[in-house]
Amino acid sequence: MKRIESRSINKLIESPMTATPQSARFSVSLIFLIYGTLIGSYLPYLPFVKDRFGIGESAFSMGFLFGAFGALASLPLAPWIIKQIGTRKAILLMSLLYLSTVGFMMAAPSFALFLVLFLLVGLTISTWEIAVNSQASAIEDQMGRPVISSIHGFWSLGTFIGTAAMAGWLALKLNGLWLILGLIVLGFLALPTVYGGLLRREQIPAESTAKPQPLKLRYMLYPPLIAIAFYMVAGYMLEGTFQDWGALLIRELMLGRGAEIVPERLWSLLPVQEADLRRRAAVSGAVALAFFTGTMTIGRLSGDFVIARIGRAGTLQIGGIIAVIGIVLVYLPSHQLLTFIGFACVGLGTANIVPQVIKTADSTPGLPAGVAISIITAVGFVAFLGGPVTIGFSGEHYGFRVTFLTLAIFPLVLALTAGLLLRWFERGRKDRLQAETTD
Repeated sequence: MKRIESRSINKLIESPMTATPQSARFSVSLIFLIYGTLIGSYLPYLPFVKDRFGIGESAFSMGFLFGAFGALASLPLAPWIIKQIGTRKAILLMSLLYLSTVGFMMAAPSFALFLVLFLLVGLTISTWEIAVNSQASAIEDQMGRPVISSIHGFWSLGTFIGTAAMAGWLALKLNGLWLILGLIVLGFLALPTVYGGLLRREQIPAESTAKPQPLKLRYMLYPPLIAIAFYMVAGYMLEGTFQDWGALLIRELMLGRGAEIVPERLWSLLPVQEADLRRRAAVSGAVALAFFTGTMTIGRLSGDFVIARIGRAGTLQIGGIIAVIGIVLVYLPSHQLLTFIGFACVGLGTANIVPQVIKTADSTPGLPAGVAISIITAVGFVAFLGGPVTIGFSGEHYGFRVTFLTLAIFPLVLALTAGLLLRWFERGRKDRLQAETTD
């Protein structure tokens, strides 16, 4: 039996078939869908995990800090791994490690174990992000038209499916952990299909021809990359905060600040009205996340069409304005439906920040192939996990409504500067390419 399994694994890894850009696009979209669905399912479940440990928001945010440490550790490690085994095998390896870890993290009996597992999750998913975005960028180059936003759209589609599924699951008063574990099993079953369709190493010039390049300080201090890194931080900060703390914001709005921490297993001991209110707050948190991820899905799936007509700068500027409006709606004391609409506006407004920054960074002149994506992706994912640490601390001390309002500075700056910055970057890129051609 073991010999048969070994032959099957070797056959999977050493498959000689050559992938097409179309099959690779399907595979990358599918793995984005898998990750998005799983993450979307456990985001609304995080308040239950926090209450299980009996800790406040500041302490619980340490989990995100450990995840950020893992993502930061991947900055020098991920390019080395990818150069050794290629993006295709890196995606498979990191997916196996991530799916094996995240279920234990959600079921961790102690906060200390939760922190250790979150560190591993940050390390694996950040390395995975670098590898999968390298594949997505190569696919867009080979297809000769914008596709990276629609590929990222499947992540958002997955988070919408996951949050909507968890909302229904919690409404039925079922244990959310079982849904998460079921999705992990489905993820394992889909990995052979994903792996079989990815581009091989020899099909990606950056992998097959470029020599391994260590990350040097001068690469990280390259001015165009620093400027674009702000947009990456803005995009991931907004995504991470609304996804990680959105459910707790809704709970604060419904239960009030400083509501007593009561683990779900003890809700049956509460007065019926209070127990029902806590259940409705949990469901409403999942619904708000579904609004956020649903409009983000629409924005990304339609992003390639929009960008082809009004350009990257125009898309980011309009998106920034929509996101600012959404954050203001979330802040204003109003009907819950307007809060949901606010979540929807932020999801739509931030939809194309991350994929377009990744594609812009990939064409950075003067940097070795793949280095810019490694730096930008790792920096962004540190913001995705590390940013919510400050949000959790601020939310516990000043309230999540006020804390979320301060996030408006990110899309506001983006809306005001995207046109100037991207035009400057594009002009510099063309000048450098012309100089290289002349030489």
